[in-house]
Amino acid sequence: MQADHDTWAPRLVDVPLARAVNDYLLRIQQLGAVEGPGGAVGLNPALEPVLEALHHLLAGGEVEVRVTRRGHPSLVHELRQRVEDATREVNLLQRVAGSALTTTV
Repeated sequence: MQADHDTWAPRLVDVPLARAVNDYLLRIQQLGAVEGPGGAVGLNPALEPVLEALHHLLAGGEVEVRVTRRGHPSLVHELRQRVEDATREVNLLQRVAGSALTTTV
């Protein structure tokens, strides 16, 4: 967060995303990754331990993930496919551009 003359206000920034990354992010939002009314949106509480584990992993820790009840197979397949499509699209865009222009999942 950056101070601007003793005041702080949120700002929008432009982040280039590959279309498939954008589509994936919209889809997980539709499926309930975030919830709440506008202005009070938050992470679905069921995802908090997953995010906490991700943070530990990225900080050099180790985590263990266990699925305790399988989700609907066609949705799991769809999301996995969306990640694969997003990764493929990002790599293609980066090869064409010659530099990192996009974000992947």
